[in-house]
Amino acid sequence: MEGLTRGQLAQRARINLETVGFYEQEGLLAPPSRTPSGYRKFEEAAVDRLAFVKRAKALGFSLREIRELLAIQDGHAEACVEVRDLVQNKRAIVRDKKAELEKLEAQLSSALRKCNQALKRQQPKQNVNACPVLSRMARSNGRRGQ
Repeated sequence: MEGLTRGQLAQRARINLETVGFYEQEGLLAPPSRTPSGYRKFEEAAVDRLAFVKRAKALGFSLREIRELLAIQDGHAEACVEVRDLVQNKRAIVRDKKAELEKLEAQLSSALRKCNQALKRQQPKQNVNACPVLSRMARSNGRRGQ
């Protein structure tokens, strides 16, 4: 019987053996055929399927989303509209995260500027508890945007 063992599949897909098993349990791989002695034998197409999963994960898709993409791919050739909608949704999520990270970066840059200014004004052996960032955080009481 031709086919790849789980170890061979892992090696060809450049992932570890446990990951193959995990993806198999998650239904991302088609159930393999079995030899008369019970060994799993994966089709060559499983290598490409795992490469697809790896690329989708690298793009930030969750396992649920990857499962949807695979179902679309397996189901019909006219899948562009469905895939476009999933990709647009993922892009919107990424843009929201990016905006949050940019806001956080601006807040951290502001805090760093305040630290640098305080350090320039600080006299030797001055009270080190006079950090403006820590003071601001202590008095903010959870208020945002301060």
